[in-house]
Amino acid sequence: MATASNRRMPLAVRAWFVVAFALLALTGLLLGRIVEFVDFSERAPFSLLGVFMMIELAALLFGITVALQRKRIAHRFAIGIAFLPVPVLAGLPPILLDMSPTAANGWYLLMVPIGVVLTAILVSGLLRSGARAWFNED
Repeated sequence: MATASNRRMPLAVRAWFVVAFALLALTGLLLGRIVEFVDFSERAPFSLLGVFMMIELAALLFGITVALQRKRIAHRFAIGIAFLPVPVLAGLPPILLDMSPTAANGWYLLMVPIGVVLTAILVSGLLRSGARAWFNED
């Protein structure tokens, strides 16, 4: 039987959902550029960026799906997905938007700290007992 504290979604889980859906939207917006970025020559039919983005997309979709169902495995996926803001926010836009080196360095100086702080807040919130207890469905 679920208690009242288990029925309400903790703030850390709500914040994680916001970040996960924002990453999903950003991935969707950049997907066209990712496909253009890949060189479909016979020597290199795939790119490491494309492989990373497909793994990231699959993890996001599966993680969001099991989190909506409150499955226990979703807690582990949520923690793993909480580490994605740094590479996605800091690494993708300069590469995909062909930023100049000066603009890319400015972007990194701005986005890496934001991504690290966001990751630290999400992970620390998800490791609390309330967030862990929310993912209790078998």
